[in-house]
Amino acid sequence: MAAPSSFSDVGWYKYGPTPGELGSAVFAGHVDNGLGLPGVFKRLDELRPGDELHVQTEEGEDIRFTVSEVEVYPYDAVPTDRLFEQEGAPHLNLVTCTGSWVSGERTYDARLVVYAVLAG
Repeated sequence: MAAPSSFSDVGWYKYGPTPGELGSAVFAGHVDNGLGLPGVFKRLDELRPGDELHVQTEEGEDIRFTVSEVEVYPYDAVPTDRLFEQEGAPHLNLVTCTGSWVSGERTYDARLVVYAVLAG
């Protein structure tokens, strides 16, 4: 999944389900612009289990999710089978960078993933 080109945008993995459908809808966004300016997911690390997330559809429907877990993985060891799950209950998974900047790789050394389930 490619990251959005702008640090102020959120990207959606278009080959997965849309939010509210069975499986995991995955959104990605930058933590910053590489120069210290905050990105759209700068405060993603503040989310905790039980927090509520809202996704508004193009039709104006508000879909509510509840954070179930917040995990940090090495950037090259994110469990993609879990992140991009195509079946099961509706989930919303949010991804951003975290950790230390690795200049040779032009990325941070870890990924923060927020897992959320459809609110009942």
